[in-house]
Amino acid sequence: MRIGRTLPPAAAPIGIAEIFAGLRGLLRGQAELERFRSELQQHFGVRHCYLVSSGRAALTLALQALKELQPGRDEVLIPAFTCYTVPSAVIRAGLKVRLCDLRPGAFDFDFARLAGMLSGASGTGRLLAVVPTHLFGFPADVAQVRSLLQDSGVAVVEDAAQAMGEAWQGRKLGALGDIGFFSLGRGKALSAVEGGVLLTDCDDVAAVLDRRMAGLPRYGWPKLLGLIAAAAALVLLTRPSLFWIPRALPFLRLGETRFETGFPILRMSPLQAGLTARWRERLEGMRAARQANAARWAAILENAGARELCFGDSRAHGLLRFPLRLRDAGRKRALLRASTRAGAGIMPAYLASINQLAQLGGEFPAQAYPAAEACARELVTLPTHGYVTPADVARIRRLLACVLEAA
Repeated sequence: MRIGRTLPPAAAPIGIAEIFAGLRGLLRGQAELERFRSELQQHFGVRHCYLVSSGRAALTLALQALKELQPGRDEVLIPAFTCYTVPSAVIRAGLKVRLCDLRPGAFDFDFARLAGMLSGASGTGRLLAVVPTHLFGFPADVAQVRSLLQDSGVAVVEDAAQAMGEAWQGRKLGALGDIGFFSLGRGKALSAVEGGVLLTDCDDVAAVLDRRMAGLPRYGWPKLLGLIAAAAALVLLTRPSLFWIPRALPFLRLGETRFETGFPILRMSPLQAGLTARWRERLEGMRAARQANAARWAAILENAGARELCFGDSRAHGLLRFPLRLRDAGRKRALLRASTRAGAGIMPAYLASINQLAQLGGEFPAQAYPAAEACARELVTLPTHGYVTPADVARIRRLLACVLEAA
């Protein structure tokens, strides 16, 4: 067990000032929620905004609303490599998962395959939505998805859970699809301990969401007290000087993403809205730090002659984590072991592609998704958050050099 400075793989710091703002928000009640909602609507230029308990709750509500409007459709097309909360939300909404492989060397759809899947009524007759995903903060080409859709009954639901604060060609991510959503969970671009934001300009979808939101339960006092305790813990325990403590407790299962369909769907509490005080200023500061560190990792790998390990234009975005591919399984294991000893915050990404998930066993028996499976097999991620210091960069550079020299 390591004792001492340990970098979290991802972090969106919450400070004492945010704790007090959250408590003030709790006292202000509905007015605090309206403050956050109106700021989001203005910032993203949308007519409708909904605040809920998590990103996966937001996605579930969006899909349920679409299903109500299109009862004859029951399939949702998602990338074959993405966060497990996406297929879990599809299942929670009572729908079926369809997969499209990734473009090699990217986290976006393989558009040649996608075009074939969307061609003609036979490809989209039961399709309810396509979910382009800005994984780690890399922008997906939402416009390309739209251009391939010839069926007006299919919605584009933009998964911006990991990309709040990012833009593509001058337009804010999260506001490019028919519906977009963000996560405010721990380790996302902005954290309210937990929370989700749903955006849309579609008035018919909003009418259904208004009705569904009215029937959602609120956070009770036991859950609110738990949020306060979790926020206080985040103030202290995400700091590298103390992160070794939760990292040493295996029952916390830090860094794991689990496929679960029993998650709660609640209205966001005023406490969570209060925790977002000064969110635009904080978000931009954290994004600038992540972008600088992502550019630093890209430069280090390029100077080492290992540019092929990177994905896309890694320098241009405030990535939540910096992904790199290690095709040799032995090198990957060696780097992860060395990182654990050094507290360097290097972690694997998602350990299985969506078609490989045991919980979806039998759904995709004769289908291959080689690019997605390669991502699950090869990827590790480097920390990009603002806790990364020059000394951390030097330490991680040495770890990477050892692995690259062994190649």
